[in-house]
Amino acid sequence: MRFAPVRVALRLAGRLASQLVGAPRWLVGLLIISVFLLHPLVLARETDLAKKTSFLSKLEAIAYDTRLRLTLPRRGDPQVVIIDIDEGSLHREGQWPWSRDKLARLVTQLLDRYRVRAVGFDVLFSEPDRSSGIPVLEELARSDLKNDRRYRETIENLAAKLDFDARFATAMRGRPVLLPFGFTVEQQAVGALPPPLFTRTDLGSGKIKILPEHGYTANLPQLVEASAGGGHIDPVFDSDNIIRRVPMVKLFRDAYFPALSLAIVQNVLEAKRVVPKFDGEGTLEALDVGGLEVPVAEDGTALIPFRGPSGTFRYYSAADVLAGGLAVSEFPGAIALVGTTAKGLKDLRPTPLGPDFAGVEIHASLISGMLNEDLRAVPAGANDLEALVMVVAGLVVLFAIPYRRPLVNAAGVIAVIAVLVGLNLALWIQWRQALPVAATVAMLLVLFTWNMVAGFAREARAIRKLSDMFGEYVPRERVAQMRESGRRFSMAGESRKLTVLFSDVRNFTALSENLAPPELSAMMNAYLTPMTAIIHDQHGTVDKYVGDLIMAFWGAPVDNPQHAQDAVAAALAMQQRMLKLAQEFRARRWPELSIGIGINTGTMNVGDMGSKFRKAYTVLGDAVNLASRIEGLTKEYGVDIIVGEDTRRAVPNMVYREIDVVRVKGKAKPVSIYQPLGTRVSKEHSDELERYARALAAYRQRRFEDAEAEFVALAAANPALRLYALYRARCAGYRLALPPEGWDGATTFETK
Repeated sequence: MRFAPVRVALRLAGRLASQLVGAPRWLVGLLIISVFLLHPLVLARETDLAKKTSFLSKLEAIAYDTRLRLTLPRRGDPQVVIIDIDEGSLHREGQWPWSRDKLARLVTQLLDRYRVRAVGFDVLFSEPDRSSGIPVLEELARSDLKNDRRYRETIENLAAKLDFDARFATAMRGRPVLLPFGFTVEQQAVGALPPPLFTRTDLGSGKIKILPEHGYTANLPQLVEASAGGGHIDPVFDSDNIIRRVPMVKLFRDAYFPALSLAIVQNVLEAKRVVPKFDGEGTLEALDVGGLEVPVAEDGTALIPFRGPSGTFRYYSAADVLAGGLAVSEFPGAIALVGTTAKGLKDLRPTPLGPDFAGVEIHASLISGMLNEDLRAVPAGANDLEALVMVVAGLVVLFAIPYRRPLVNAAGVIAVIAVLVGLNLALWIQWRQALPVAATVAMLLVLFTWNMVAGFAREARAIRKLSDMFGEYVPRERVAQMRESGRRFSMAGESRKLTVLFSDVRNFTALSENLAPPELSAMMNAYLTPMTAIIHDQHGTVDKYVGDLIMAFWGAPVDNPQHAQDAVAAALAMQQRMLKLAQEFRARRWPELSIGIGINTGTMNVGDMGSKFRKAYTVLGDAVNLASRIEGLTKEYGVDIIVGEDTRRAVPNMVYREIDVVRVKGKAKPVSIYQPLGTRVSKEHSDELERYARALAAYRQRRFEDAEAEFVALAAANPALRLYALYRARCAGYRLALPPEGWDGATTFETK
C-alpha cells in the first residue's frame, strides 16, 4: 500500500507519454514552444524579483555571465581612479573613521595637487564628527567648569577650529565633490538628500516602472549643501543574489534621484539636466545627460559594464595622496572615487566576476561605461523579440529540419543554435545589445529530443501543415518590432534665424589671480548662477560656459518669434543684476566684476553637434562669429552692451545709442553697432542722444572741427562715458591728418 501513490503516478505518466507519442508531432512541438513562451511573455515580465526564480531565469543569468566574461576588456580606464582607504592607510593615518578634517585635506589634495576632474565618495557621513573632542569639552563647560570663565572663553575660541564637519564642508563647497546615500526599506529619513534629477510631473505621459522607496540614510545637511550633489549606491540583486544592474534613478516622494555614478557623470559633463527619453509607447529607454545618451531598461536600471575582475582599475593609497607622495602627473583630469578595501571595512559585492567584488569598482565601471558610451542595454521590447525569435527558431527546428534522419536533425539543430548564439554575440559585441538567448537554446534542445522521440512516421503530416502553422504563430507586428529595435537618432542640424549672446567678464585673469581656487570657484558660481537664471527667464538657451564667458542663444530649440527682443531684455537685466552682485561681492571681499555683452541676430546652424563621445546642442555660423567680435568691442568703446544692426532692426521699440560702423576681423563689409538703453529714457538723456547724433553726423561728413567741439562738450558733461572721449580724440587726429578720399567712416579692427 505504501507504493500505491507511486504506482498511480507512474501509470498516469505512462498514459501521458503514450498520448504524446500518439499525438501529431507538430502539436506536441507547439506545446513545447508554448510552454517556453511563458518565460518571455509572463515570467520575464514579472517585476517581483522573488518570483523570477524559474529555472530558465537562472539559465539566462548563466548565459549573460558567460558572455560578459568572454568579452571583458581586462584593462582599466585612465579616466577613473580609486583612492583606496586600505590597510596601509589605516596604519599610517589611524583607525577608521577618520576625522573630517583629514577627509577635507584628502579632497584638497585630490583637486588642487592632483587636479582630478571630480571626487566621488563611496562612504556615508550620516553622523557628526565627534573625533575632535569638542562635545566633551562643551559638556564640561556646561557642568563641572561652568563657572570657569577662562575655560568657557577658550572652548568658544576652539569650537570653530575643531568643527571638522565645517572644515570638510568648506573643502567641498563650490567644487566637484559628490556624496553617496542609500535608500532603506524602513520609513526613515537620516541626513539630507541632494536635489532630485526630476519629478513625476516632469515625465509627462512617460513612465518609469519602479516602486517608490520608503526611507533613506544620507549625509549631514551641511555636507550635502556644500557638495556638488550626490547619488544613491544601491545596486539590484537578481534572484540568484548576484549584482548585474544598478538603478540609474530611484523614486522617493514623487522625485527621482540618480545613482552616484550618474551624478558624477552629470557633474563632469557639466550637464544642467538629465532628461528621460521615452519611446513611442511612453516607455523609458534612455537618459540624456547633456547630450550623452545613457541606455537604460524600462525600470531605469543599467547593466554594469564590468571591465575585469576586482582590481582592474588603478588603485592609489589614500595615505599616499594625503602625504603628497605620488607624482603630480599621476592621474590629472581623472575622476577619483574614494572607497575602502581595508579588512572590516570592505564593501564587497557578489557579481558575475566573483563573490568579493569591490563595490567602488561598480561605480567606476558605470562611470567609465557612460563616458566611453560603452554601456550595453536590454532594448525596449526585448521580451517580445525573444518570443519572436523563440517562435521562429522553434518552428524552424520543428518543421524545416528533416527529423527522420537523426544525424541531419542533430546537425540542423546545432546549426540553428550556432546561428542564434552567433547573432546574439554579434549584437552583444558590435551593437552592445543584451538580448536573452538561454531559454531559446533550451527550447531548441527540448525540441530536438522530442523530434528524436516522436519518430519518423509523423514527418509527412507535419510538412503538409508547415505553412499554415508558420503563418499562425509569426504575427506581423512582431516582425515590425524587430525592424524598429535598432533605431538611431540623427545629429543633423538645421538653418534658422536666431539671436546669439556672448557675455565676458572684463580683466577676469587679473581679478582672479589673488583668489584661492575654492574662493574663485565659489565666486564664479555666485556670478554664473544669477546670469543663467536671467537667460532662462528670458527664454534663452545656455550654449556653454568657457571659463568666465557665457554663450547663449534664442529661438531654438523652441521657435520664438521675438528671440531678438528677449535676448536684448536679458542683456539689460544681466547688467542690472551685476549692480546687486557688486554689493554682495564687496561683502564677501571679492573683486567687483564688470561684464561686456555682445548680441547679434542672423541665420545660423543649430543642432546636436560634436563627436561620438560627447554632443552639444549649439549654434554655428558667421552670425555667431560676429556676435563674438561685437562682444570684444565693448572694451574698445567702454559700453556694457553692443548689438548688431540686424538685432536693432528686429527690436525697434528700444532706444539705442549708435556706437560706430566697424569692420571686424574676418569680414570685409562694415556693420553698424548700437548700445541698447531701454524702452524709455529721460528728457535730459534724449537731448544728449540728439546732440551725440549731430556730432556723429558731422564726424562722418568730415567736419571734424565741428564734431570735435560737440564731443568735447559731451565728454565734459559725461566724463564716465569713454565713447565721447574716444571720438574727440579721433576728430583731433583727423584734423591733423585727414582720412583718405575713399574713407567711409568705418573703423577697422584687425584683432578678435
